[in-house]
Amino acid sequence: MNNLRSLFLLFLVFLVSCSSRDSDDSAMMAEIVGSAAMKAAEINQRQRDRYLAYKHHLSVALPPAQLEKKYNQILAWCSADERYRCTMLQSELQTDNYVNARVELRIVPEGVPQLLELASGAGEVTSKATSAEDLGDAIVDNQKRLEMLNNYRDRLETLSGKPSNDVDALIKLAGEMAKVQSDLELASGERQRLLQRVEMDLVTINFIVYTQRSFLYPIKVAFKEFGGRLSNGVADAVSAVAYLLPWSLLLLMIVFIVRAIWRRARRAGK
Repeated sequence: MNNLRSLFLLFLVFLVSCSSRDSDDSAMMAEIVGSAAMKAAEINQRQRDRYLAYKHHLSVALPPAQLEKKYNQILAWCSADERYRCTMLQSELQTDNYVNARVELRIVPEGVPQLLELASGAGEVTSKATSAEDLGDAIVDNQKRLEMLNNYRDRLETLSGKPSNDVDALIKLAGEMAKVQSDLELASGERQRLLQRVEMDLVTINFIVYTQRSFLYPIKVAFKEFGGRLSNGVADAVSAVAYLLPWSLLLLMIVFIVRAIWRRARRAGK
């Protein structure tokens, strides 16, 4: 009987382990399929509309000892990268109260998966998002403005070449051509900025810690901030007294008037 019971328990354990393994495999397979579907949809969308500017946001939770190491690893990878034209736009690391880091960079779309995989390694992804901004109208308007300015400059050059122009006309034409050339340079710079924003993705990576540094760390922070919080508390108390004082005086006046009326009515009743 004991042997049969032991065999039955072993059989149940085997079934549970198999079911949990199957569920884990199913979840992993679903995650892989979902990620592949999202990548395929993004590729199709890029091919369909080439004027979309993409932004990627990733938040990763790491142990406190690993956060600064991962932060430096991302900076080193971007600095050494030549294939994906990685450009660091902003980086920030805080180690005083709560350890956290933030990295913002620009990279071609082909390098985004490798960057996100590197950032999420040895950590837990707490949030992940991708957004796209349609810059088609801005690029088309900029192209029209460039064409208009180029045509205007050509007409000015034609006018300046006429032999009948006097000195005043030539001076006015020269000033107008200088203004048009300045507008052309500004419009060309804006076009380069828009095209670069379309050709390269913006990636923002936030690193946070699982838990606080130690059991005593919040207590140390509380003592450190005690003076500031005490002064803020005293300031709030003074402000409360300042707000309540006029109302207290008004309430005392009302009580005094009601009491006087009540005494007069009581005397009249007697």
